[in-house]
Amino acid sequence: MSLSKMRTVALITACIFVLTSFAVPVLAGTADDNEITGTTIVGDVLFARPLGLLATVLGTTVFILSIPFNPNQDKQKLAVGKLIEEPAAYTFKRPLGQF
Repeated sequence: MSLSKMRTVALITACIFVLTSFAVPVLAGTADDNEITGTTIVGDVLFARPLGLLATVLGTTVFILSIPFNPNQDKQKLAVGKLIEEPAAYTFKRPLGQF
C-alpha cells in the first residue's frame, strides 16, 4: 500500500471516529429526554436534518417512479403521505433538537 493510500485511509478513519463521537452523546439519552441541549441541536443539524432531507428527496423519486404502476388515487395519496409528507415534516416542521 502506498503512502498516499495509507494517509487517505487514516484520514477517513479519523473522520469517522470524530463524527461518531459526536453522535454517541445524542443517542445516549438523558434523565430528562424532553430537555433540549446544545449537543442535541448539533446532532439534529449535522445528522438528522440532512438525513431527513435525503429521505424526502429519495421518497419523492420513488413516488415519481411508482406513478405508472399505481393508478389507484387512494393508494397514491397513501404513498405521498408515507414517502414525501412524513419525511418532509420530520425535516422542516419540528423544532431543532426535538426528536
